[in-house]
Amino acid sequence: MGRRQTMMEKYKMQMKAYRKKRMQQDNTPFLPIDGNVYVMDTLDATKKLKAEVLKKSTKQHREIIESLACPICANPMEWDSKWEAFICVKHGKKAIYELVDQD
Repeated sequence: MGRRQTMMEKYKMQMKAYRKKRMQQDNTPFLPIDGNVYVMDTLDATKKLKAEVLKKSTKQHREIIESLACPICANPMEWDSKWEAFICVKHGKKAIYELVDQD
């Protein structure tokens, strides 16, 4: 068994968890208002490609992109929260596409 925690120790643990949750970044891929999604190949940052949205959902009255069509091979790409990008593995090597704003 362990010893019992004091009220101050419980409070400190709750505050630490609250601060950690509050400081997390939200990297959810939201759909732009005009509906046009542009991606950038991470290996060649000079090219900006238009991607087609295949699947989307609604969360808190905003549209979230769930999958995009790969701009090269047109296979569906899924969102990877670790990379904060869409990843296509149908090529010879893994292709990573980040969302970019339309200029």
